[in-house]
Amino acid sequence: MQTWSVTEFKAQALGILEQVVQTGEPVIVTKRGKAIVKLIPLPYGADVPEGATVQEPGKLKGTVIEEVDIVSPLGADIWDAAR
Repeated sequence: MQTWSVTEFKAQALGILEQVVQTGEPVIVTKRGKAIVKLIPLPYGADVPEGATVQEPGKLKGTVIEEVDIVSPLGADIWDAAR
């Protein structure tokens, strides 16, 4: 995956965008050495729904509950449907 500084990207934006479309390879744009944008190609002719949102990395961190024993049956008191 290629990385471009904001200054380089600004000077060569059209060429870089065309490269992403042609190769399908994402490109990272950085500002002062830190990544600020990841450009990814969309399928040709794809419509982006109005109001579409972008998933932020790490947004779901801490929301997963770990279940240690997934094989043993649960007791009837666990499920409302079992009552």
